Amino acid sequence: MQQIEAIELNRLVIHGISNLSYEPEIADREEVLSEGLRRFFEEHIRNCVKSPGARAAKFAGSDRTVSACAERILASPDEFVEQCAVIGRWFAHCMRSSSEVRTYLAIALFTDSGDNNRYLAILKMDPVNAYVRRSDGPDFEQVQILPDPTRHLGRFAILQPYTEDARYDLIFRNQPFWKDEDPESAAVWLNRFLEADEVATSRQMTQLVVKETERWIEAHADEIGEESAMQLRRAVRTLAQSDELDVEEVASAAISDEEKRSDYIARLLDRGLTETSFVPDRAWAERASRRTTYLCDDGVTISGPSDVIDDIVQILPKTPDRKTRIVIETRKFVMK
Repeated sequence: MQQIEAIELNRLVIHGISNLSYEPEIADREEVLSEGLRRFFEEHIRNCVKSPGARAAKFAGSDRTVSACAERILASPDEFVEQCAVIGRWFAHCMRSSSEVRTYLAIALFTDSGDNNRYLAILKMDPVNAYVRRSDGPDFEQVQILPDPTRHLGRFAILQPYTEDARYDLIFRNQPFWKDEDPESAAVWLNRFLEADEVATSRQMTQLVVKETERWIEAHADEIGEESAMQLRRAVRTLAQSDELDVEEVASAAISDEEKRSDYIARLLDRGLTETSFVPDRAWAERASRRTTYLCDDGVTISGPSDVIDDIVQILPKTPDRKTRIVIETRKFVMK
C-alpha cells in the first residue's frame, strides 16, 4: 500500500461524530464529487500513503467490523453507503470512551489507477477553527472547517480486507490528539475501532537492516577489516533491491568470524527485526541509494537522500500564479 501512486477517488461519505450529541450524524448518501472536492481528498489520501508517520497493522480477523465492511464494499461497491454507515456508528460507539468532543470521519473508496487495485481510506478529520467576516457587518464569525491537505492527519487508515497470508492489511497513523492524551483515548483508533495489531512493514525492516548495518560496521570497522566492511555494505544494499533479503546469508558471505556474524545478526534482532529473511521494499532501497535536490528561486536548494526527501517534503499543487508550494515536516530544525 505504501507504493500506491496514482489515486482516483471513486466514492465518498463524511460522518459527523460528537460526544455531545445523542446520535452521530451518519451520512445517508454519497458526497457529490465536484472537481475541487475530488482533488481535496485525493491529495489527503496521497499524503497519508506517503506519510513518514505511517505504520502497518494486521486485522484481528475477517469478522471484525471494519474488516468485514471493507470486504463487502470492495466486493459490492453498491453497498458503499450502507456499509459506511455501519463503520460510522461503530466509530461513534468506540469514541464514547475517549475524551474527544467532535470530529468528522471521511470514508473514501479509491482506485490505484497504476494497477487498478481498490482500497478504502478512513480519515479522521478533526475540525479546524476558522474565522469569516459576516456580510452585513464588521464582525467575524467562528466556523469549523475540514483540515486542508497541508496539515498531516493525525489518524487515518488505508486498507484492504483481511487476508490471512498477508503481512499486513492496512497502513495507519495514530498520533495523539493532544500532547497529554490519556492512554484509553489513544488506544481507541487502532485497538478498539480498527481492531488491529501493529506489525513491521517491508519498508521498516529494509530501513532497519540498511541503517543498522552501517552502525554495526562503524562500531566494528577495525575488527572486521575494510574489505569485509565493504563486502557487507555492498551485499545489503544490493539485496535490498532484490526479491529477497536474507541477513544470515549476507552475514555468512561477508563476515568470516563466526562470533562477529552472530553479533551482527543479534544486533538486527535486538533493534526490532522480526524475520531474518523477507521481501525487501525495493522502491525505498532504490531511492535510498540516490540523492534528490530541489532547486528553488534565488539559489535556494533542498537536498538529501532520496528516501528522506520523499518522506519529509511535500510538493503541493501550483497556485494560480504558477508558484510551487513546498511543505517540509521535520522534528529537528536548526538555523545556521
